[in-house]
Amino acid sequence: MITITKARKEILKSHPRIDAIYKVTGIAKYVADWNVDNILYGAVIKSRIPHGKVKSIDVNEAKKIEGVKDIVTCFDDNTIWNAGEKFHKRRVFTDHVRYLGDIIGAVAAETKFAAKIAAETVKVEYEEYPAVFKIEDAMKPDAPKIWEDGNVKGPLTISYGDIEKDFAEADLIFKGNFKTSRVANAQLEPAASLAWWEGNKLTVIAATQSIFGCREGLARDLGIPIENVRVITYYKGGGFGNKASDMNYDLIAAILAKRTGRPVLVEFSREEEFSLVHGRWGTDQTVEAAVKKDGTILGFKIKAYADVGAYTRAIGKFVEGPESYYSTRSWYSEIYAVYTNTPPTGHMRAPPGPQSCFATESLVDDIAFKLGVNPLDLRLKNAVTKVHNSLNLTSNGLRECLLRGAKEFNWYNRWKKPEKPKKGEVVRGVGVAMAAWHARVGYGEAKIRIKADGKVELHVGVVDIGTGAKTTMAMIASRYLSIPVENIDIIWGDTENTPYSIGESGSRTTSFTGNAVKEASLELKEKILSLASQFTGIDKTHLDIVNGKIVSLDGSIKIDIGDLLVKTKTNYLEAFARINQELDKNAERLSFAAHFCEVEVDTETGEINVTDYLAVHDSGEIVNYLTAENQVRGGIIMGIGMALSEKLIFSDYDGSILNGNFMTYRLPTIDKIPDIKVVFVETEDPYGPKSLGEVSIVPVPACIGNAIFNATTIRLTELPFSRETLLAKLEQLY
Repeated sequence: MITITKARKEILKSHPRIDAIYKVTGIAKYVADWNVDNILYGAVIKSRIPHGKVKSIDVNEAKKIEGVKDIVTCFDDNTIWNAGEKFHKRRVFTDHVRYLGDIIGAVAAETKFAAKIAAETVKVEYEEYPAVFKIEDAMKPDAPKIWEDGNVKGPLTISYGDIEKDFAEADLIFKGNFKTSRVANAQLEPAASLAWWEGNKLTVIAATQSIFGCREGLARDLGIPIENVRVITYYKGGGFGNKASDMNYDLIAAILAKRTGRPVLVEFSREEEFSLVHGRWGTDQTVEAAVKKDGTILGFKIKAYADVGAYTRAIGKFVEGPESYYSTRSWYSEIYAVYTNTPPTGHMRAPPGPQSCFATESLVDDIAFKLGVNPLDLRLKNAVTKVHNSLNLTSNGLRECLLRGAKEFNWYNRWKKPEKPKKGEVVRGVGVAMAAWHARVGYGEAKIRIKADGKVELHVGVVDIGTGAKTTMAMIASRYLSIPVENIDIIWGDTENTPYSIGESGSRTTSFTGNAVKEASLELKEKILSLASQFTGIDKTHLDIVNGKIVSLDGSIKIDIGDLLVKTKTNYLEAFARINQELDKNAERLSFAAHFCEVEVDTETGEINVTDYLAVHDSGEIVNYLTAENQVRGGIIMGIGMALSEKLIFSDYDGSILNGNFMTYRLPTIDKIPDIKVVFVETEDPYGPKSLGEVSIVPVPACIGNAIFNATTIRLTELPFSRETLLAKLEQLY
């Protein structure tokens, strides 16, 4: 009997990216790399005031610039971008500008330079309105209205149980206020879209996370049949959640292409990417907890305000998540979305996750300190068993994540009760935080074909935005067909040649499309074995596929699949699978994480460094360890940036972003990244692998904040943690 060790298992289930060579050699074509004949370049006309009405636009001088072929404005086009705003109708070209840089028109020209100069030359007359840039000002009764129905949406609520009863029965009430800043997605590839028309049929080369989501949005917004839209995305240079539908630049490229009769490429600059594409919203949260003396948390109350900018593309309630990983009898969240005359917000990796976790997990850490208990023990005591105290989990590895992490991190030996540091010394502390994220099931399709040369073609509508989706799909097919990954060719990224996929958003690709690949592969395997049975006369129950060859269980037969197809004069065999899984109404499916870290704090300079990091995750069965570990590390690095350095800074004068480029926006650099160890707790889930990409960022800021508290006894309540705040609080200690 051969025993496969964990290390050996990870080797067997790890595979490098199948497209890695194309990316590192520059062969991979991103949107701006496409060369098409007769191309024009688009540039957007942006508002030069933060709030007001467009009264008139003069394009005469702009049209005289050599190479300009067309100018479209808000007076020419009324197209609605339905995915561009959660609560209101948003026009592609607006006549009511709500932030500095709001798009009011676009230019198509022979060169990028001509388009840019022409866009800047267009003369616009405005009726200026008063503007508000902070949520406290936007919420005032006499504040200027950014939208006709006001600046505040809400309350949006999350509730279960009897919250007032639990607070009345509590021995202790704990309360804290926590703030998080707005941050940028900062993906490597800027926003770009290339569009052309052939008759009434539209083709878009899109920088999207979902070719089918983009296709559906374009058809809806342009009012054309969906079968007349083709979307292609072979390579996408990151998205982090914010490009999962049609984007305004897709629509602008399509509109300009229709008007000019030529292909048009619209590509934002890095500065435009920061201001025109939607980043994570900021929050102001007041959290209260009702607690018994033995540490049982009865319920939480949260009142939160989200700064959503001038527009928000969010789906959900802006502050949510912790209600799913604590076993409280009750919960009540009251959330308000507040519009300001600042650039828009939208989805970013686990959109409300890290903000919500930071507030709740920081307060839980305070509770542990004031009760005199180990913060890990308090979490173990209150970790979820039933979601919302009523829904059964399909699998639950949260406690195992906490316990495994405690062992791997040597938590009980490294954790010490927080003590006031001596002035000027460098101190260390450790922190822990836990989190959960949805692991949805749903609709997916896949087609798989094997040809007479033994090669397999797997057709899937994935995009692969850095998540390794193509490799994951190939590995799933390889596993269930028993054919080497190297023999599987992936056909992807084109709505005309692939079946439907939800796309790379919401941590859904492996659960939705991956399960369809599994079913298609199993069906194709049955067809291969049936054909082999007819050819050999051996019952198919006595046949199997091993490493791409058909073998009999007694070892007497060994046939290459390609040879079988040739000998039976079969050109190919194929299978198609369509799945639509649903959870029971009393069930919930979640992925879990427990993070542990150590920080070093210089009490003289206020410098904070993360020196050690451990992430323990329950994402069900892991398909590709190599990709999974890197996904977790990537989320942690983003979380470190959110905790220690990243913050969009807005002008008090006009609401514009003051640090909207990679020179001034403080992304974490390599010297700030510690050694990150990733451990997986592979629970068995009836629906297969669970989500992974988003949950990895959720507990990071809270974990780091809790470690800072452990090192210094100082609770930092605003992200990112600043040296100035830390030093001021340290001074108060002395």
